[in-house]
Amino acid sequence: MYEATDRMTAAAEFPRASGIREADWHILAGFWHPVAFSSELEDGPVAAKLLDVELVVYRTNGGVAVARDLCVHRGARLSRGWMDDSGDCIVCPYHGLHYDQAGQCVVIPANPPDRPPPPTMRLVSYRATERYGIVWTCLKPEALRPLPEWPLLEDPGDDWLVIQIPKGRWAAAASRHCENFNDIAHLSWVHMKTFGNRARPMVPDYTLEQTDYGLYMELPYVEVERGFNDDLGERERVVRYCHRLTYPFATDLRVDYATDDGDGFVTSHFYDIGSPVGARETDIYQITVTNIPGATAEDYVDYQLVTNSEDVEVVESQRPEDVPLNLRAEIHIPADKLSIRYRRDLVELFGLGSPEMIA
Repeated sequence: MYEATDRMTAAAEFPRASGIREADWHILAGFWHPVAFSSELEDGPVAAKLLDVELVVYRTNGGVAVARDLCVHRGARLSRGWMDDSGDCIVCPYHGLHYDQAGQCVVIPANPPDRPPPPTMRLVSYRATERYGIVWTCLKPEALRPLPEWPLLEDPGDDWLVIQIPKGRWAAAASRHCENFNDIAHLSWVHMKTFGNRARPMVPDYTLEQTDYGLYMELPYVEVERGFNDDLGERERVVRYCHRLTYPFATDLRVDYATDDGDGFVTSHFYDIGSPVGARETDIYQITVTNIPGATAEDYVDYQLVTNSEDVEVVESQRPEDVPLNLRAEIHIPADKLSIRYRRDLVELFGLGSPEMIA
């Protein structure tokens, strides 16, 4: 006998074993978050985890789909299954049930042909979309904010090299990762294998703008060039950083470099999104786009992975693990202007951490 329950209603349920505050979970579940690179789906369904919810991500002929990673018949993991020969359905590895892009069961092999699956036999499915070579999902029926607007990734053209960085998982909160990615003062101390410059640690006063998507700042920094030009040795170069932080955890960092002849600039964009696996785990999605002559994907991947390795050791060691939304919990310096505003906005715009006082 089939159980007639509304499984779509359960899509936004709080996982009781989660380490995230329940009120914060419901807020974070209302944003779009990455759950897979598009390229990961080439060989079939993949497992993902977002906000402590186990997910299956799959691609049908009609597009991508995201659902809870269990068959509603006997609870087997659908991520262990495969796509059928038509490419329209994901197949459960336990009893062969077929589910379409909307999560509706359309085939029960053990049933006679004249007994189709009931409409109530459907997966707990979530909103899903594909953009920038990434599959995104929202665990709520309506998203609080749209996806980041990154037009260069939509149509980079022939002048730009697009590089997907291998995904990493950090034992840290997504908020700590996002703050670190947008923190300027740490560069001179943490990134001594890559571009940091301890001889010039001072952060100039910078203008911070609140935007409809989040925050924007730009400022100069004197990097030490290492890695790509070993034959030239270490040398300083003045660059300009432009940070566009889209709430809650996505950033487009544009770095402008003066050309050697001083007559112009070349540019790299470092797109970074932290996807909260749970309270203390974050998947890091990164894409680099550059128009620097002679740049290669191999060099950029290697360099970014070294940069990440420098950051992750520090970020994973931070305590408390979550960014404290009460501003009195940590001491601040003038260079923290962006992170202070970031913390205030998480509370004032979205209600995260409420009813904590942040003044």
